Amino acid sequence: MINLKNIVQSYIQGQTSVKVFDNLNFSANKNDNIGIVGPSGSGKTTLLNLIALLENPISGKIDIAGIDCTELKVEDKADFRKKNIGFIFQNNQLLEDFSVEENVALPLILQGDPFKKSIAKANEFLDFLGIVNRKKFKPGLLSGGEQQRVAIARALIKDPLILLADEPTGSLDDENTSIVFDFIIKLAEEKKIITIFATHNLNLIKRLKKCYKIQQGDLVDM
Repeated sequence: MINLKNIVQSYIQGQTSVKVFDNLNFSANKNDNIGIVGPSGSGKTTLLNLIALLENPISGKIDIAGIDCTELKVEDKADFRKKNIGFIFQNNQLLEDFSVEENVALPLILQGDPFKKSIAKANEFLDFLGIVNRKKFKPGLLSGGEQQRVAIARALIKDPLILLADEPTGSLDDENTSIVFDFIIKLAEEKKIITIFATHNLNLIKRLKKCYKIQQGDLVDM
């Protein structure tokens, strides 16, 4: 379902080229839940961005659901991402001009679902995550943990083919981390979503089917 082949990626810092990946290979199938660990700067977020088609590799191939995504035009990548990929960003990226329920419903609205139906489904997710009483608030009025729950609901509401999560429980306490993590995994298994977590939380990693560590530009089994 996801196949990254011989991925090379590097960045320019000042006048120096810093290589992140060197012929990296990665694959995932339906219903896989996978952890990616590694120190800051090792490339965890870069790997998620490549799968999300937010970055282009210097060389290599990204194949998702039989489509060579490295050959897609910019607008086609955006359309593919909108239909197939949910992303829980490290910094939430909630829209301050919209209410909580509107933020969560937005992926459905953008794909053409009726507004009322989209809002109703958003409230179902918010209720499960314990923040439906904040549905009319703007994101800036929420705590960091509450904002993260909104971001998680928004990423999951459209039942994506792939869910990418960059430190998805970083703003939550231990109890809520466990609740939210169980919710993500349960829903992903029901919907056969490929779920890929980049995280430092080793307690979460132990509960996943597979785990890889980024080491010297490649992925190593844990």
